[in-house]
Amino acid sequence: MNIYSMSSGDNDPSNDYVRMHVAMDAGTSSNIRIYNSGISGVIQYSSTSDYAWKVERVKYISEETVELSASENQKIGYPSGFAWIPGDSISSLSNSEEVETGKLDSLTEKSELSNNEYLKSGSLVLEDLYDDEWSPQGIMKVSNVYSLKGNMPFVNIKNKEISSTGSFDIYASSLEGCIFTMDIKRDFISGDSNGPGSLLLPDLIKTKTTSSASKGETLKEWNSMFEINQNSNVDSIFKNGQNRDEVFIQEMQNYLEKNWYNKLKRNLWGNYIDNESMQLSSRDPETLKNHIFYCFYYFGASDDINILSNTSFSSSEGMNWYIGLGGKSLFSENVRALRSELAYLPVVKQTKEITKIYASPPRTTYSYNLQNNINIADFID
Repeated sequence: MNIYSMSSGDNDPSNDYVRMHVAMDAGTSSNIRIYNSGISGVIQYSSTSDYAWKVERVKYISEETVELSASENQKIGYPSGFAWIPGDSISSLSNSEEVETGKLDSLTEKSELSNNEYLKSGSLVLEDLYDDEWSPQGIMKVSNVYSLKGNMPFVNIKNKEISSTGSFDIYASSLEGCIFTMDIKRDFISGDSNGPGSLLLPDLIKTKTTSSASKGETLKEWNSMFEINQNSNVDSIFKNGQNRDEVFIQEMQNYLEKNWYNKLKRNLWGNYIDNESMQLSSRDPETLKNHIFYCFYYFGASDDINILSNTSFSSSEGMNWYIGLGGKSLFSENVRALRSELAYLPVVKQTKEITKIYASPPRTTYSYNLQNNINIADFID
């Protein structure tokens, strides 16, 4: 454990942290690096279109916002912050109602904006805009990630050490893109309670299987899979370091491949797949199986399992059809929840409303959003 002195408190400007309010397009990713060049702290933002419509410098203890230098009085957001366009273009969400300052018209070109009003470089040296220097040291963390609509991005810490260049990636998690706030600050108490090997983490959980093909045992087996990432979030791991979502989806794939045409046919879909009153995604068994896996893989939920379970089992003993809710992100107080969203589903070649996990969805959701953007671009072309 690394412990840093905070005896100087708010009197040390290097303890200040940065709060960013960002608009991020769907299917995009960015990287932020923090390091010292000489005695000056540098924040380098690599992005194609992220629009940091308000960046604030905040004191660590009192959480007071530090005002920009008087010489920066032309900056959008002055005196409490400034707008930053680090990439070549500007997010299409820059005119959203959630953008409180520096709202821009759709399709605004970066070249149209004044260098005096906007920071347009990919690198930021805080002391260039403030009266105090900023030379951060030690361990970096990202915290208080928040989105009014629950569309938080994924955050992946690549390196915590500012001395060797702290680095983290952010990925858009929603088809609507993400408008969010996040704090980038020093971690004065940098324990590894969430790291591999920690005694606070659970041991690896596997599906509880038996040789029985009875309805009751099949139900127990299926539901035991959902214990793997129960009360988890996108970053949760087991003691051995394996991501809990990744273990779950591997177990799901194995279980479907092994049991679809025996236990699950007998106890779940065999008597109902041709029932026209049931709004299943497909009447073909193989297609339905692949689509169910696709939805768990990318969205964490399957409406088809919900429909089949409601018919095959009593309401008091149904099959789990979505991964556990309530697990908090490591970077915020936000928890997993369910919502409906229109999506194109390539396995069944349909666009329909589906149920999915949001706020802290599986990381594979980013891959889906990226491919969706490519499909839309191909359609427009």
